[in-house]
Amino acid sequence: METASRDGRRYGGASAVERHADRRERLIRAAIMLYGEQGYRRTTVNAVCRAAGLTPRYFYEAFDNSEALLLATFGEVTHFVTQRVAAAADAAGGTPEDRLAALLTAYYDLLRDDPASARVFLLELSGIDPRVDALFAGSMAAFADLIADTLAPGRGSDATEPLCQAGAMHGLLAVARDWVARGCKEPIVEVVRIAEPLCRMLVKSDSNSVV
Repeated sequence: METASRDGRRYGGASAVERHADRRERLIRAAIMLYGEQGYRRTTVNAVCRAAGLTPRYFYEAFDNSEALLLATFGEVTHFVTQRVAAAADAAGGTPEDRLAALLTAYYDLLRDDPASARVFLLELSGIDPRVDALFAGSMAAFADLIADTLAPGRGSDATEPLCQAGAMHGLLAVARDWVARGCKEPIVEVVRIAEPLCRMLVKSDSNSVV
């Protein structure tokens, strides 16, 4: 087994940077699990460290405080969700409406099958910190752009009126939160049917011929 060099760069085949990245990822994974089980506000730094099998020393090596961990956790969940739903839309092919249905189906599949990540994505971010609010607003805008580009390829943010974006995204968020809170009782195909008209609000009327 490889041991550490005098400057401590490698131990057991892993560099200091790699070990730091591994510990950081373990903390994020533990946080997602605990936020899903009991919520962010009831999750302490010590609890995250115990779940990750690490001491608080390593927590503060990776994050300044619990809010910084929440930001990192939300960023990772958002990246994962966005990549999955975009890939589903691309794989669906067909018309823009076909791709939208595939995107929404993948989104609700993720919310149903990974409730811990769903709680981070939907429920844990309101009123905690201005940085958290800004990150959530940015993620909502990026998701709106993804949906708009699915319905009107190449139009980007030009396809969306600001008030329509606000109404559509808050409506989609309300549908998802209520569906998850009640145990995902309705079939996904029904939730998609309800969500599709909200998504169409993201595309200006003069581009309706595209969809």
